[in-house]
Amino acid sequence: MDMREPTISVVIPAYNVAPYIDAALNSLAQQTVRPHEVIIVDDGSEDDTWQRMCAFPHPYRVELISTDNQGQGRARNLAIARSSGEYLYFFDADDLLEPDFIEKMQEIIISRQYPDIIFFSGDAFFDEGAQGVDFVRTYRRGCAGEYLTAAGLLAAFERHGGGSCSPCLYLSQRRLWSGKLRFKAYYHEDEEVFYPLIFAAERYVVVDEVFFQRRIRQGSTMTMSKNRKHVRGLHVLLESLLALYRDPAYRDCRRHIRKRAIQYTGQYMNVCRDVREPYDMSLLLSLILGFRNRWMCLKIAFHTLNGSLRATIKRHLNRRRLVSH
Repeated sequence: MDMREPTISVVIPAYNVAPYIDAALNSLAQQTVRPHEVIIVDDGSEDDTWQRMCAFPHPYRVELISTDNQGQGRARNLAIARSSGEYLYFFDADDLLEPDFIEKMQEIIISRQYPDIIFFSGDAFFDEGAQGVDFVRTYRRGCAGEYLTAAGLLAAFERHGGGSCSPCLYLSQRRLWSGKLRFKAYYHEDEEVFYPLIFAAERYVVVDEVFFQRRIRQGSTMTMSKNRKHVRGLHVLLESLLALYRDPAYRDCRRHIRKRAIQYTGQYMNVCRDVREPYDMSLLLSLILGFRNRWMCLKIAFHTLNGSLRATIKRHLNRRRLVSH
């Protein structure tokens, strides 16, 4: 067994997070074992995020980068290209880590003989003033173990509801990112890169221990009002899922990919309606013909109905659900 200390690079994109970045960096500074390096990319912030990054007394090897605003995905890609650790961890500049995160990850890497990806759990907490935010999401994996196939891993996530795509909830070998695998420059880039990353790997470890704390706050990417950038991101995500579904190499994962595509199709059509963006009918037709699934067809048909008819159907289904209970 390889007993040397594995190296972990921490990648942090930062954009207008001046009120939060000190706490995030403190959670790194207080680690019981220091990371190999920390790379922070200020993505064209309009507040004093950059000044706070520079003033913070970093006790670890750090590289600070300032760029024009290009989006979180491109900021991460820039840091990936500059990283040198064996493993990459993507951390957000407004969140927190448990103090033994790096230490425990190194222990798992050694004891499990260098798995390709390690998934773990997280919790969420509400920032002051964000208690009224309508946001509910679980960051618990709900399962634990070692998986030798992507199909087995995804099936476990599906059974236990632990399939969060957030890159803050996994550690991955840097070599997996050495080819064309990169974050897209659109919203929903986390979901789009998740499946190609899993399919590039061969061995996965899941632990249900909480190492990450997600801050729920006003104005973050997760809680902000939807706009046309969300439409574009979901469009790219659906195209990616359809391409994976058609690839015979991932035949064992087709059912899971189809299920997620149906879910994201509903999101795409909801966001289009909310921001008054016309549906891309060529995309919807491609989804119908590509997946050839009745639930996909019903999802698209339901969302293309006018609002009053859609509301009537929802009321009818809700009444039937109440009667059945």
